[in-house]
Order: sequence, then C-alpha cells, then structure tokens
Amino acid sequence: MKQAEAMLAVAHGSRDPRHREVITALVDTVRAQRPELRVETAFLDHCGPTTARALQGLVRDGYQHVKVVPLLLNSAYHVRQDIPAAVLAAHESLPPRWRSVVATPVLAEPLGPHPLVLAGLERRLREAGVWPGDEEASVVLAWAGSSDRVAAAAVDELAEGWQRSGWERVVPVPAVGDQAGAAVRALRSRGARRVVVAPYFLAPGLLADRIRGSALRAGADAVADELGNAPEVASAVLARFDGARTRCLAHVA
Repeated sequence: MKQAEAMLAVAHGSRDPRHREVITALVDTVRAQRPELRVETAFLDHCGPTTARALQGLVRDGYQHVKVVPLLLNSAYHVRQDIPAAVLAAHESLPPRWRSVVATPVLAEPLGPHPLVLAGLERRLREAGVWPGDEEASVVLAWAGSSDRVAAAAVDELAEGWQRSGWERVVPVPAVGDQAGAAVRALRSRGARRVVVAPYFLAPGLLADRIRGSALRAGADAVADELGNAPEVASAVLARFDGARTRCLAHVA
C-alpha cells in the first residue's frame, strides 16, 4: 500500500449532461495544477462513478490515505450528511483485508466561501465585460438557496465582504421563481446604474438557467457564466485538500 495521499472529489451529480462535463473539466484543471496528485471523481446521484466505486479504485491502486473534497459551494445537508454517509458506507464496503489497512477518509471543507472562489466569480464577471469593484455596478449574487441557516449565513457573509471591495451593492438571491429578476428590478428602482448577475454555481443546470433567463428578462446588463473550471476554483479545491487534516468522516456523520 502507498503512503501517499489521494483526493476523492465528490460532486452532487445531475441529469443535465453539462454538469458532468463541467465537473470533469474542473477535475482535469486540478490535475493539471498538481500532476503528481492522484485525483478521482465521484457523484452522489445521477452520474457515475459512485463514491464506493471511486474509493475502491483508489484502494485497489494502493492508496491508504484519502481526503474527500466536496465539489459544493456551501456546508448544507449534502456536505454534513450525504457525503459523509456515502463515503463511510464506501469504506465499510471494502473487502476486510483492505479495510484493515486503509484509514477512514478525511473530509475537507466545501469550496465556498474560500477567497479563491470569490476570485473565480470576479474572473467570470470580467469575462462578461464587468470590471471587479466597479463602483457604478450592483451585483446580484444568485445561489441555489437553502433552508440551512449556516449555508445562508455564509452566502450573506460572502456578499457583505464582496460589497466592501468596491461594488455599489452585492445582493444575495436564491434561485426561487423570479427572484433574480425581482432583485434586478429592485436595484434599478433604487437608482443602480448597472446591474450584473454572478451565478454562485459550479455548473450550468435548471436553477442556473432559471436565474439567467429571469435576470435577462428583467434587463440585467450582464449575466456571468457559472464558475466551472476557472483556475481559481481548481486552486480552491487543492487548498481545501491541503487544509483537510483532522476532520474525520466518523466525527461528521
């Protein structure tokens, strides 16, 4: 067995084929930034491989120490419950001769709100023609939304900190109904000269499409692309991997 660490990057998964394509591209960027690191991808739902198959592949190749990096932007239910449960079950499903020598995987923090993710949002806005910190621009930070108070508070904190970097306003809005469009109209009514939308999503999908359509119909000046495989996001994945030292899955689930 190898003493070197490996990364198991776990994404949510989606029926939308664009999700898998973007996650694959992101993981490829992670590998390109650190070629010596073994990185495997798993999905919670809809896509393959499963966490069990991916972990078994790493162990079969001799890796005893695995760090699990959630390819998710907040610490809601999937990070606190689904991923720990899936990876612990995968570890328990290992043949006894492997399980006895393979450490229980360590869980890293989710990608958000790491400062590198914020840098990725700014990259996407620049690509949409909006310079970060434009004092004449207000930003709608459009995210998936959650009933989890910790996750919602983290997005609020991200928006507040981002606004202090120079934007006129940064308003977090969940992807529910026409709320992105309503936020654009509300900012206009308050005198905003430019209104742009930053989707707080890794990959395109139903919610991100809803946000884009709602915002453009409301007259947003620009809607950035999803974070995707921005190099800053790949660097955030590696930063979370490096920072994961003692958060054992057995203590999370």
